[in-house]
Amino acid sequence: MRMDRNTALREKFGSSYKWVAGFTVVLGLLTTIFSSTMVNVALTDIMATFQITQGSAQWMSTAFLCASSVAMLTTAWLMKRIGPRFTFLIAITSFIVGSLLGWFSESYEVLVVARLLQGTGAGFLQPLSMALVFLLFPANMRGRAMGLFGMGVVIGPAMGPVIGGIITDSMDWHTTFAVVIPLAFIAGCCGAYLLPDKDTDQKPGQFNFGSLVFIALSVGCLLTGLSNSQFYPFASFHVYPYLLISGISLLLFFLRDIKSAAPLVDLRMFKNLRVTSSAVIGALTTAGMFSSFYTIPLFARTVQSSSATDAGLLLLPAGLLLAFVFPIVGRLIDKMPAYRLILFGQTVFIIASIVISFSTKDTSYLFLAGWIIVGRIGLGFIMPSNSTFALSIVPPLMVPEASGALNFVRMLGGTIGVNLTALLITARTEHHTTIATSTAKDGILDAADNIQMLTNTFEDVFLISAFVFSLSLIPALYIAWAHKKEA
Repeated sequence: MRMDRNTALREKFGSSYKWVAGFTVVLGLLTTIFSSTMVNVALTDIMATFQITQGSAQWMSTAFLCASSVAMLTTAWLMKRIGPRFTFLIAITSFIVGSLLGWFSESYEVLVVARLLQGTGAGFLQPLSMALVFLLFPANMRGRAMGLFGMGVVIGPAMGPVIGGIITDSMDWHTTFAVVIPLAFIAGCCGAYLLPDKDTDQKPGQFNFGSLVFIALSVGCLLTGLSNSQFYPFASFHVYPYLLISGISLLLFFLRDIKSAAPLVDLRMFKNLRVTSSAVIGALTTAGMFSSFYTIPLFARTVQSSSATDAGLLLLPAGLLLAFVFPIVGRLIDKMPAYRLILFGQTVFIIASIVISFSTKDTSYLFLAGWIIVGRIGLGFIMPSNSTFALSIVPPLMVPEASGALNFVRMLGGTIGVNLTALLITARTEHHTTIATSTAKDGILDAADNIQMLTNTFEDVFLISAFVFSLSLIPALYIAWAHKKEA
């Protein structure tokens, strides 16, 4: 019966079915990404509502990204067990419940739980989207299809801060959770009608719940330890036990999965150093991207005293331009080696990040927005090229597992990146505050001194982020070397 339904869909839509199904999952993915970036411009308002610090407020971003990372590892098993359609519906349902909870939240703890539920839904959707692209499209069309997928990934971060800023300024930050619910509902209805059921030839096997517990514990304790290190020294009982548990849990995860007949992640794929290199590039790229999503609106609101709307508008032109860049890159992927596109994008993003690090209170909107555009163009070359390259070198039957594993590594990189960025902001703020206070009259900072201190802080953060991202050049150069050696 399920195969009859899948056949009926293909007969009804013909050769366009792959595009219809692809658009459906991208719509769902776009909805979740809208939400993930909308909240960033409302951080200062949320901090004021609940009277919390910036270090505590970043837990909302951390909760979303942490839940997304862990959920990604379950997508491949769910696709085999209940099929793409029901996996999609579970994801959308989790996201809608989280959005409703955030809409009516009256405590910060409830807000974090809401972000966890939203992140879980988003985590299911990202590997599902990439897997369907490779399962539905022939090899010579996957670059263009991945360009469509990439548009969803980037348009969301571009539009989300703008919509979130307008809502925050004109209504209330609670509404940023409500506004995505209708779009999620539409995506759910489309998915229920258009997405395929499970392939009866696929056997899901036993789900490795133990490995999931170990990796979830490892990620959760790692992020808790990093977050607490903003307020306590590393030798404190609030920090090192969490980091120790994280390391032990990660080791147990590797030992269990290597020996298991039904691993949560098939670690054998990482024996191929090109796959490993692609995973590292994905992690560092996402860390750089999410770090900028977090710091640029915060810089605009604290240093330049921008409204939430203006802070969101900084990211809009870059995102809209990428709507044109991604299809072009998608076509280039089908015609030339991926490593060339990756290296070009990395170089562009590094240059843009270094230039942005010289921004001050008086930096013009056009200058800052212009260099954000340049940086996003770089990401537009890296992301679809790297994803297409990685999934093209694994066996077709392993595409869902590879998609989940690679997206997990990528999202984990982004999650750690946001945490380390928040930690870096706190550390550099304290450093520059100490210096400014020691030179200020009577040890008291006036408004101008405070702005200069924050400017120095963000200059450091932008520059250090650019340096960390530049490490992604190493695996990209290895991929280039391996390609030429193979040729």
